Amino acid sequence: MPPMLDVYVVQANAAPTERLSYIKTVLAAYPNAPTLTPRVLLSAKARLKQKDLQQLPSGCLLLEHDGLSLLSYGTNQQPLRVAPHWLSLQQRVVAAGKKSELLLKAAKIQPSMRVLDATAGFGHDSLILASTGASVTMLEREPALFALLAFERADMQQHAHWHKLLARLTLYFTDFTAWQMPNDLPAFDRVLLDPMFPTASYTSAVNKHMQALHTLTLAPNFAEQIALLQRAANVLTDDGRVLVKRPKTAPFLADLPPQDSTTNALIRFDSYHKADLAALS
Repeated sequence: MPPMLDVYVVQANAAPTERLSYIKTVLAAYPNAPTLTPRVLLSAKARLKQKDLQQLPSGCLLLEHDGLSLLSYGTNQQPLRVAPHWLSLQQRVVAAGKKSELLLKAAKIQPSMRVLDATAGFGHDSLILASTGASVTMLEREPALFALLAFERADMQQHAHWHKLLARLTLYFTDFTAWQMPNDLPAFDRVLLDPMFPTASYTSAVNKHMQALHTLTLAPNFAEQIALLQRAANVLTDDGRVLVKRPKTAPFLADLPPQDSTTNALIRFDSYHKADLAALS
């Protein structure tokens, strides 16, 4: 049974209702995708004020005249609208082709490679990976995040110069460890894991996207960490690598030391070859 997902439609005119029909059509193209339950909010304004947002539950979707967003409550308990906003990443995506991104320095990706972003979140790392010319498969298990990703991918089709990059992105609604990988899908050259980690792992304030993620999902326990690495090894080519994204000072996933790490002031990418993960079997 597909999960049900509340979406609050701010109806100051007909536009959001038409937009809702479009979003439902987009989601219907994905197997077992969330089913939207509209909650219509009549308003004189096409965009709610902060005091009105405070009446809505955290984790719901909000459809206003300017698009679809996730409503979350930040560290100061103030309501936040959060959305992928891929267009705002355009400059980073273009620059990423010059290997300026830490992720690409760690992953060493070639255009012919196949990459799995097993915990896609808002899809920002997937865009950076796809900027290399590689094909990227995105997995997301949280219904609200998946709905945002599906809508964003479809909505970005209106920008012709994004078409080639979007064609390299494939999206699935699933939990990575339970994913039934299609038989005709080849193994991956790289697998990116970006599991949630405790807030104590951060050395500085986090942005609103990360704050929103913390309201939706928990950090994996030790057994779940092992399961993530085992599953990654199972879908990896023999000479492939798993990249694990962590805060710089966070412990290794499943306490397993990587073959190497690539870091900056805040983030660390731990790299594992398939043979490194054999001890987990």
